[in-house]
Amino acid sequence: MLLELLQAARSGNAARLRQIVAGCNRTHLNQVTEGGNTVLHIAAKMGHLELAKAICSLEPLLLTRKNFKSDTPVHCAARAGHHNILHYFVTAPFAYDRRGEEQEWFLRARNRFGNTALHEAAQNGHLKVAQVIMSVDSYLEAEENEAGVSPLYMAAERGSSTIVRLLLESDRCSYQGPNGQTALHAAVLRSYDITKLILEKEAGFIKVGDATNNSTPLHYAASSGNRKMVQLLLEKDSSASYLQDIEGLAPIHVAASAGHPNVIAELVQRRPDCTELITNQGRNFLHVAIVNKRLQVVKYVLESGILVDLNEPDNEGKTPLHLAVISKNRQIVQMLSSNGTVNTSIMNYEGHTPLDLAFLTINWEIALRMYNIMTDLINHGSRFTPQRLDLITNHLQRNQEGEIHRYKTLAKNLAIVAVLTATVTFAAAFTLPGGYKSDSSPNAGNAILANRAAFKVFLVSDSLAMISSISVAIIVLLRTGSLDHDIRLCSLITAMILMCAAVGGMLVAFATGIYVAVASDHKWLAVLIAVMICSVPLVAWMTAYWPSSDFLGLVKMTIIQETDVTADLDYRRYNRQIADRQRPGGIAEFHTP
Repeated sequence: MLLELLQAARSGNAARLRQIVAGCNRTHLNQVTEGGNTVLHIAAKMGHLELAKAICSLEPLLLTRKNFKSDTPVHCAARAGHHNILHYFVTAPFAYDRRGEEQEWFLRARNRFGNTALHEAAQNGHLKVAQVIMSVDSYLEAEENEAGVSPLYMAAERGSSTIVRLLLESDRCSYQGPNGQTALHAAVLRSYDITKLILEKEAGFIKVGDATNNSTPLHYAASSGNRKMVQLLLEKDSSASYLQDIEGLAPIHVAASAGHPNVIAELVQRRPDCTELITNQGRNFLHVAIVNKRLQVVKYVLESGILVDLNEPDNEGKTPLHLAVISKNRQIVQMLSSNGTVNTSIMNYEGHTPLDLAFLTINWEIALRMYNIMTDLINHGSRFTPQRLDLITNHLQRNQEGEIHRYKTLAKNLAIVAVLTATVTFAAAFTLPGGYKSDSSPNAGNAILANRAAFKVFLVSDSLAMISSISVAIIVLLRTGSLDHDIRLCSLITAMILMCAAVGGMLVAFATGIYVAVASDHKWLAVLIAVMICSVPLVAWMTAYWPSSDFLGLVKMTIIQETDVTADLDYRRYNRQIADRQRPGGIAEFHTP
């Protein structure tokens, strides 16, 4: 396209465009930009009405010309919301001219997505554009694009109630959306008013499932947690509460999975027996809530008195307590096991009690959590299934031997780091930043920068780092080799805390030392270095939680150690329970090394 022509089109200068065309061949109007846009595309997109009139009077066939995205000028005007230009297009005499290869009226032209101008107006929320289009062609609301999406679905998804109301005035209006959805699926997630309009027109869509997993609009509303929306749907047809998707999930299961007790309350109020619905895995809504760790739903069930069997097994014989243990959620385990109606020693179809599952699930990544769960189960009467006791004690002994090895490795690493930190901080105290006064005054030998605040922070942090690191070395050498488990545990934890303090003090000392030395001449450099030093803890934290990090193993190991004392007590307790059950005549106690 000629540069002058492009500039005239973008500025909306109709007079200039006429001059350009008059001075050359009219075929220049058929020139396009890199995107395939003609001057009429540009005028329609930018809302230049007078320019559009001038172009159409010179070359009316440009109205049906498509750019590289298959958009006509009508699409551009509809998408941008320029209803005045669109009104001119549909009322001008040339609009009814079907010359050339165009075999259908230009309003029904489709772009590469299959959208008509009405699709564009609905998707972008332009009511006046939609009114202009429908005043001329009322059949367009029945058209669907390449993805099977109707203008009504687009308007509902956009949340434009005025356009939805306009489209619903026609009996030919299509409700279809992508993947087998209807406009009601989109409406329940967007607007109460639009949902109400659609239900008043066609309430049967409440029971229509999508093509993905046969989810109805009530499934969608239940997943959003909008109780008012769920209430509106149930008022029209509460039997939709019983409809299930391809996995057997009813709306009450969806609400439980998403953690919305308010929606569950509404569903139970309308249809109390929907609590009996089970999924393809044989799970009720409480099972689903526990699998997804929805504490609020479990709490609601236990406190509200809903008629639910707390010991109901699924297809694998797993009760809610079994699933709570598998999900590793201690709070849910505590809530269920403390309820008097829950059988804490019930077996699944593989013969495992909840305590068995907790024991089998223990690994070094989640040991602390599972030991705590085992403690809760034991305290509420849960038992192991009948089995050989030597298998349990031998397993615990192997675990403890691994712990001792990890103790020694961690203690050795801590001692090395502590000695290095103490050496560095000790040397820094006698090589002060700025140096010493060397004149013959009474203050000779004193630090030159002693009066600066940053220097004082340097001294304090350096001293803190040195004292902490020396303390770590002493604790590791004298206490972590103790045979007493409690002493060894407390010593190691104390050493790690002091080591963190030493490293932090060393970082602060380095940052303040650099700052006090260069801030007077290059303050920006001093600030930059201080910021870089402050980022070290963040990098260390990210490294600690990075799956491939060696340091992660040390952190996990340290956390695990904190469980030993409690675990030892628990092991003695449940061994006594097993022994009492198997030897009623006396008490046999099994001790771990």
